[in-house]
Amino acid sequence: MRDSKVVYIGETKGIHDLRFIKAIGERFQLDSFFLSENGDLENIDYSQYDLIVAAPLTRPISVIPISIQIPIVGISLAYDLNSESPKSALSANLQKCSFIICDCQYICDKLIHEYGINQKRVGVIAYGCDLDLFVAKSLKTFNELNLLVTRNWFPTHSNRIIIDALQRLHNEGMDLKCTFVGDGPELQESKKELNKKSIKSNLSFLGSKSPIEISHQMGIHEIYISASQSDGSSVSLMEALASGMICVVSNFPSNLEWIKDRYSGFLFQNGSEESLANTLKEVLALDPQALATIGERARKIAVEKANWGNNKIEFLEFLESVIE
Repeated sequence: MRDSKVVYIGETKGIHDLRFIKAIGERFQLDSFFLSENGDLENIDYSQYDLIVAAPLTRPISVIPISIQIPIVGISLAYDLNSESPKSALSANLQKCSFIICDCQYICDKLIHEYGINQKRVGVIAYGCDLDLFVAKSLKTFNELNLLVTRNWFPTHSNRIIIDALQRLHNEGMDLKCTFVGDGPELQESKKELNKKSIKSNLSFLGSKSPIEISHQMGIHEIYISASQSDGSSVSLMEALASGMICVVSNFPSNLEWIKDRYSGFLFQNGSEESLANTLKEVLALDPQALATIGERARKIAVEKANWGNNKIEFLEFLESVIE
């Protein structure tokens, strides 16, 4: 397959894109183009390629001429299907695709039932994480519980719900330390709003960090929180599971594929600061050994299902089958 030539078209060079092009380049000849860098991709000579891979299912597929006869594999990044974008435009893109890869059953079902995509055209492959980097380096004692949030500050990630839940707990006499890793359009405004809240001194904002630094933070924190109101198989969640953290996440459908409530983590009502606060109180009431057991189960799930080293092979075999 090394003689086969693939072109990858992406929106921006995000974590997923870099992972995909690295994997594809290991097995195929590869060219990659990104709309954030080129803007105009009309001059691509598609005739030299055996396969087109594009992610997400929005603009990168829209720019591919409809006359192209080469097979197209579209990759869903979850937000492309969970957004409020017009369905008509997305449906047209989906029809361009020979096959579609998504990272969870929830998105697969959405493609089939809401967009009428034949199940045989959809592959479910969890993008997972690097288990060599994100690893439970030592057993957590859970004697002291510190909170960590690694979702960027975009509206759908709803980090403000976490702040409001922590303020609610603070008002009840419970002071929790929470570290936020990540950047985004809501960060500065949220920090300004904190000037009106009494929990300001309990929160730390580290901004964007490398995967190595995120791994370090997961090693020194015990509880991972995500209030995202829309998701696929979140890489941040995969990393937290792999690190043996206690994961507290919203009950959005895709999270249910990874978290069994009170067994491998904890679920709260999507969009509810009150539910999150109550769930955190439940977590804090558990003894360290009970939490350690849940953390061990979390790590086991990541090893079994979220190992990109293994899932990458399935990803490449899927692409090979399309070319063949």
